[in-house]
Amino acid sequence: MQLNGDRHFSYCLNVHPGEKAEDLFRVIQQDIPQIKHALSPEQPFGLGLRIAHEASLAFNSPATLGTLSKHIKEADAYAFTLNGFPYGAFHQTRVKEQVYQPDWSFPERLDYTRDIFFQLAMLLPEKREGSISTVPLGYKFDPEAPKKRERMILQLRELANFLHFLEKDTGKLLHLGLEPEPDCILETTPEAIAFFEEELLQGSAVSEEILRRHLGICLDTCHVAMQFENPVESLQQLKQAGIRISKTQISAALECDASIDPENLRAFDDGVYLHQIKSEKGRAWRDLPDFLNAPDANAGTLRIHAHVPLHWEGNDELHSTRHTLTQEFWNALALSDCKHLEVETYTFDVLPETLRAGRTVNEDMIAECQWALANIAS
Repeated sequence: MQLNGDRHFSYCLNVHPGEKAEDLFRVIQQDIPQIKHALSPEQPFGLGLRIAHEASLAFNSPATLGTLSKHIKEADAYAFTLNGFPYGAFHQTRVKEQVYQPDWSFPERLDYTRDIFFQLAMLLPEKREGSISTVPLGYKFDPEAPKKRERMILQLRELANFLHFLEKDTGKLLHLGLEPEPDCILETTPEAIAFFEEELLQGSAVSEEILRRHLGICLDTCHVAMQFENPVESLQQLKQAGIRISKTQISAALECDASIDPENLRAFDDGVYLHQIKSEKGRAWRDLPDFLNAPDANAGTLRIHAHVPLHWEGNDELHSTRHTLTQEFWNALALSDCKHLEVETYTFDVLPETLRAGRTVNEDMIAECQWALANIAS
């Protein structure tokens, strides 16, 4: 939905399982009407699409893409952003570190991202920008990662050049947001800035103007909190460096004290997603089971990469990092050049029931978006 000026808000449809075109059709026809009615009854509802690789191949057919466009219009909705981070399955199976594959060294990642950008361009209303979030290069603990870095840079430059010519053909500005994430090659805001300034923009055959116009950062507030960074400072640092904030994903991580009984965290060990842990004292665990097997009660505050509901208030032992989303943050976001805001809580099908209060996924997403919209409005 359109907010003040040319800002657009939605939630990421990766909360709904499915990798096929038919799965996306079903979501738009069956789920979006209920959510739109609650959040945007009087104006078109913006969509944060998720198109997996399998669906993207289907949408390479003009007829199938035309069917998607038809369903979106019938729902009184419009597409403006897309999650291109997960390539394959994202629900109801072990995802873990496979979510980073193929990384940006593989031609499959470039081909897939070009396809979904073209599809977004065809769906995007006139005079609107389109954004896609993606893997922050790859997984930091991949032993081949250092050897892949140059290839990753070349492919990102190639994509920027593709988007430059796509804008010339369609008149639509499209940009990619690398999404810093725990234990990825780009993990922190300083790492992301250094990558742009010291590597991506240096010695490129593609002009700096094109690279800055079409490549940027997707700022996920859960991931920023995981690094114990201040999201206000992250916004300011990126702006000062002249790096586009392609999209801001509004989300929260699980937080607790390291002295907690580890058994109280076991319900979050879902076997599907990678739940990295960072502590305020610098300790880190690659996944929740690593902490459960070797806890450290003296590590101070822990932040766990489990996307918990924004509208969840927490309890005596378990909290969320939504407290980092202060009034100062919302003010800084309003003053930033970021035009795309997206709630990104995708874990409802694996969260402990105590965090759900018996709600359906659609009801949960309505509550998430209402919480975010109330803060944006303030």
